[in-house]
Amino acid sequence: MSNANETVNKKENRFDARQFIRDHGILIGFFIIVALLSIARPNFLRAANLINVLRQVSCIGIATLGVGLLIIMNQIDLGIGSTFALAGVVAGVIVSTSSGDFYMGLPWGFGYLAGIGISMLVALIAGTIISKARIPAFIVTMGTMSIGRGLAQIVAHGMPVGGFPEAFNFLGSASLGPIPWPVIIYIIAIIVTWYILNKRPLGRYIYAVGSNEEAARAAGINVDLVKIKTYLIEGILVGLGSVILAARIKSASPAAGNSYELDAIAGCIIGGVSFTGGIGNVSDMVIGALLLGVISNGMDLLGVSAFYKLVVKGSIIIIAVLIDRKRSGRG
Repeated sequence: MSNANETVNKKENRFDARQFIRDHGILIGFFIIVALLSIARPNFLRAANLINVLRQVSCIGIATLGVGLLIIMNQIDLGIGSTFALAGVVAGVIVSTSSGDFYMGLPWGFGYLAGIGISMLVALIAGTIISKARIPAFIVTMGTMSIGRGLAQIVAHGMPVGGFPEAFNFLGSASLGPIPWPVIIYIIAIIVTWYILNKRPLGRYIYAVGSNEEAARAAGINVDLVKIKTYLIEGILVGLGSVILAARIKSASPAAGNSYELDAIAGCIIGGVSFTGGIGNVSDMVIGALLLGVISNGMDLLGVSAFYKLVVKGSIIIIAVLIDRKRSGRG
């Protein structure tokens, strides 16, 4: 009997390489890519470049957290790129001191509040229509994508907005010691999102709705309210990322945010958030966003054309979804 128990224990304790790769594949891939880039371009691992990667990732990374919550809830937002543009130009028009009848020149705080507020409004409208009218999120957010881009052009009169006061630019361009403020804000957003997802009832409801919406309704969860609240949180995060980006580059363009929806969705999916809902965590969203940032930075250092980035990004999304299907037993 003791021999049989020892055999069972040995089998349980045996290292399963396949399972380890399945559980930690994204981290393994991340470190392999970092190692290859450091060999190809030794300056990749320099502190200045690594901080630059974090700075570049931070704005879209903040938005990726919001999109990740939606994907866990088995929802989507195709309009975050246009919302980035709209929130940025609204904030810019309010604080810009440039000459022009439609520039308001108000204090920097009004710009931040207005940019985040307009993003919340777009998310509230989308979330309400999706939950109350029961229209698929894909269709609704495809509509907000077009509306948001058009409104951005109207608000900015088709032109980039500049002339921001230094107080507005501070959070986008200044640093606290060696750490840029956008990175610090990203870290704070990560902590808050983790808290919501893991320590608040809303987080449990998001997982429940994403796993089985009808079962969640039967369990007494107000699914419509959960959807609206989650879209609102996403709106806050997208708006925050947008105004920080405008402050970092000291400009807001109605053409900004192009393909950001792909960046956010890809960051979540390659990180391990399941596209069919109910599975994922904040670390998945962060690792996925960092991986895309490292790949983009590496391609820049290698002198690869920006056109190839789109090809690589699209390929990564397809591969990640195939892996997700295989992992969930549907492939």
